[in-house]
Amino acid sequence: MGKSNKKPYDERTDDEKLLSNWKKAVGLFEREDWSASIMRVATSSEIASNIYVRHYLQERHGLPGDFVNSLLKSANGMAGKLRQLITPAAKSLGKWDEIKSIQQKIDSINTHRNEVAHAGKFKNRKDARVVVEHAIEVIGILAPNVKEQVACQAEKLTSKSSRRKKTRG
Repeated sequence: MGKSNKKPYDERTDDEKLLSNWKKAVGLFEREDWSASIMRVATSSEIASNIYVRHYLQERHGLPGDFVNSLLKSANGMAGKLRQLITPAAKSLGKWDEIKSIQQKIDSINTHRNEVAHAGKFKNRKDARVVVEHAIEVIGILAPNVKEQVACQAEKLTSKSSRRKKTRG
C-alpha cells in the first residue's frame, strides 16, 4: 500500500486519486484545518463523480478516454457534472432516484467548497463534519469500489479527533 504513494499522481487510477485525496482530507481534519479539509473532501467527491461518469461512458458505452476527459473538464465542477453528465446517465440507467437522494448533499458539499475557495471563508469543525458525512454518502453511491475504505477512514477520523479534543480539555 505504501508503494501507491510513490506513484506519480497523474499515473494513478481515479480510485487511487480519490483515496489519496481522502487520506489528505482526514489528516487535515485531524490537524483541525477545517477549511483545507473541506477542499480535499470536495475534491474526493468530485473524483467520485468522474468515476461514475467514466464507468457509464467508457465501460458501458465504449467511448474513448480522451473524449470522456473533455466532457468531464467542460462540465466544470461537481454541480456541472451532476447536471450535465450524472443526471442523464442515471436516468438512462433507471437509477435517478438513487442519485436524486444525494443531490442536496452534493449541493451542500459544493456550497461549502465554494465558500472557502471563492469567498475565502474559514470553516469550523461542525461545517467540516457535515461535509465529511455528506461526502461519505455521495462517494458511496458514485464510487462504490472505494466506499468501505472511505467510510473506515472517516470513522477513525471522527472518533480520534473527538477523543483528542476531550483529552486536551
